[in-house]
Amino acid sequence: MFKTLKINILFLFTFVFGSITLLAQEEQVSDKQLHQFAEAFTEVQLQNQKSQQEMIAVIEDEGLEVVRFNEIQKAVMNPNETSDATAVEKEKHENVTIKLEKMQPEIERKTIARLESTGISLKDYESLAVKIQENQSLQQRLKTILMKRQDQDH
Repeated sequence: MFKTLKINILFLFTFVFGSITLLAQEEQVSDKQLHQFAEAFTEVQLQNQKSQQEMIAVIEDEGLEVVRFNEIQKAVMNPNETSDATAVEKEKHENVTIKLEKMQPEIERKTIARLESTGISLKDYESLAVKIQENQSLQQRLKTILMKRQDQDH
């Protein structure tokens, strides 16, 4: 019985300590930080959409459809998959890939600049993202903030 009591106390302690740790983590993220993260998240999403449009334009300018480019890319990335791409399509795919790789540093720079324009550093943004990903309560708080922002925009 004594051993069972020790185990129950240990379990209770672990449960209580774990709950306190989760509460402490959540309290470490203030509403101000969460609002700032939401603003940065929105800006990053907008920049990503703009970048995607630029990448789509590069693909289409080369004479490929986006779906076809993705099919060829999937085959290139998976050595177990064969591609039915023609030599011309492979050349177009290669040209697009080179152009997209050249665009990458500028896309990253623009994204980081847009994020930092909200007053949050990349390091803080990434740190908050991890905390939010690991905590459902923070996810819910963020979701509420984002929904309110969306309602205000419309």
